[in-house]
Amino acid sequence: MKKCISSFALLLFALITNAQNSILVRHDTSLLKAAECEWIVKSLIKNTSGLTSEIGKPLPLIILESIEKGKLKAFDPETNKLIPAKEIFTWKVAADTVPEYDDNLNISKYRVVKRLHNGNDFNQIRIYQDWYFDIMTGKFHSTIKCIELMQDISSPQTGMLMGQASFCKIYY
Repeated sequence: MKKCISSFALLLFALITNAQNSILVRHDTSLLKAAECEWIVKSLIKNTSGLTSEIGKPLPLIILESIEKGKLKAFDPETNKLIPAKEIFTWKVAADTVPEYDDNLNISKYRVVKRLHNGNDFNQIRIYQDWYFDIMTGKFHSTIKCIELMQDISSPQTGMLMGQASFCKIYY
């Protein structure tokens, strides 16, 4: 009877491992400093020669431009709602009302102005990934679940750094 139970357990284990060759090892979060990601842009050029226009651009700017072109979809990290692609450079930016003057220096109308985000506004990129162990090959591999562009948050009164917050979340 014991031989039957152990044989059945061994057979069941063999069937399960053949059906699924990878085992989830852990969920992981990594932070990349945006200023140190120049090697990523250079390696893109080696793989695809059409990316020479991206040389010298910070990685967050390349990501923002890809969102604006519709290649990537960005989500608000607080509400998880889709950020409109055309509004990515002005998302969560305070608006200011500026008067416009005519030739006689009279105020003709008021215009709403927003400062545009640039690649230097985001100093870190947070990467959420899952690590798997492949039983058949004995190798580890990772799958990126999402990335977030991180920006510094400063106190409006003192200008002191209070911490960092996620600007947008991009799922893969």
